[in-house]
Amino acid sequence: MTAEKIIGYTMLGVGILLMMFSSFQIILTFTGKAQPIKIFESEPKENVQNDTSNLDISNPDQLLQQIQQDPFSLLTSGGSGTNFPQIIDPTIINQMLNLMVYYFIMQFVLGLGYKLASLGVQMIRPLKISIDKNQLTSLLESSKTNIP
Repeated sequence: MTAEKIIGYTMLGVGILLMMFSSFQIILTFTGKAQPIKIFESEPKENVQNDTSNLDISNPDQLLQQIQQDPFSLLTSGGSGTNFPQIIDPTIINQMLNLMVYYFIMQFVLGLGYKLASLGVQMIRPLKISIDKNQLTSLLESSKTNIP
C-alpha cells in the first residue's frame, strides 16, 4: 500500500468519525439529552425595578451606556419612564442563541468531516486514463476536415 492510500484511508476514517460525532451531538442536543455550549449566559433578575426609567432619552450617550451595560433592558422597559411587561425572559433568549450557535458549530464540523472524507476517497481511488489510439487519430482527422 502506498503512502497516498494510507493517508486517504486515514482522512476517510477521520471524516466519517467527525460527521457521526456532529450528527449525534445535534440529535442529542435537540432531543434534550445533552446541553449546548454556554456561550451566552445571563442570570434572571430578582429585582423588577429597572434603571432605564431614570434615563433621559434625549441624551444618546447615557442611553448607549445603559444598553451596553444591560442589552435586555429595552425588552423590559421602554426607556420613556413607563414599565412594559417583560415579553420574553432573557434566559430563554440566551438558550435559543446557545442552541443556534451550537447548531452552526456542529454544521461546520459536519461539513469539515464531509470534505475530509471526500478528499480521502479521491486519494484512495486510482486515477486511470486510457486513450485509444484509433479514436485519437479519428478525432485529429475530423478536426482537420472541419477547418475551412
